[in-house]
Amino acid sequence: MHVVGGVAIALDGDCPTGAGEQSAESPEIILRLTAARAEPPFRPAGTPAIEQDSWVAFVDGDMFKLCVKQPKLDEAMRIELPRGGLEGRYLWNDDWPYPFRYPIDQLLVIHMLGVAGGALMHGAAIGGRDGAFLVAGPSGAGKTTMSRAAAPQGAAVLSDERTILRPARGGGWMLGGTPWPGEGKFADNRSMALRGLILLEQSDRDELLPISPARALALLYRCHFPPHWDRVAAERTLDNLARVVRDIPAFLFKNRKGADAARMLLDRLGGPP
Repeated sequence: MHVVGGVAIALDGDCPTGAGEQSAESPEIILRLTAARAEPPFRPAGTPAIEQDSWVAFVDGDMFKLCVKQPKLDEAMRIELPRGGLEGRYLWNDDWPYPFRYPIDQLLVIHMLGVAGGALMHGAAIGGRDGAFLVAGPSGAGKTTMSRAAAPQGAAVLSDERTILRPARGGGWMLGGTPWPGEGKFADNRSMALRGLILLEQSDRDELLPISPARALALLYRCHFPPHWDRVAAERTLDNLARVVRDIPAFLFKNRKGADAARMLLDRLGGPP
């Protein structure tokens, strides 16, 4: 089982041998795949919904099919999932020994979070005694700088680049760290309760300003990883973000990207955990 920030990808059947991420947490959301050896070609017939250098995705009726490429651009495996489901097939051969190699793990997390009510965010997760903030913004807004400034003050920095945002089983929302860090190399594989949304903006002063759910949604939307391969899935993820901004207070954080700004956030979370 590959466990990342409170969610998991579980394989049974005839599985490849590579190891996955582990965590002390019990996952609340699980995507289940039955693995089987098969002979190539693994690429489905038809026109792909999206094709990148390392992977290609197809949408065929109610099915989502994902292939990962080897360096010579030959598809080495295929995953088949219902477009709105969390149970599917994993087809592979002896040339593919990695069950959860990047980018397959990240793409599957994007799919499963969308189905389960969450999203993968381009943001940092900075935690204190009373929970965690999602600190989001476009590249260069200061996520890694804020993370580096918060950590020496005792903050729990789960991630400085890609953060899992998901509904909690008992209500509320959770943030989870991932194995895909930014320049700060923060990758803490655990979860904390979400207490606020922080949208970064560089300034010559440190000021935390409440913003409306509508503005928060517009700013948050540009800071998530959408399932580009499927318009329906992308709309579903947007609906998930709309629920988050209705439930969780959001702030525009005009800041100088220094220790004082990080201390303001940590103080709002009751100090170090």
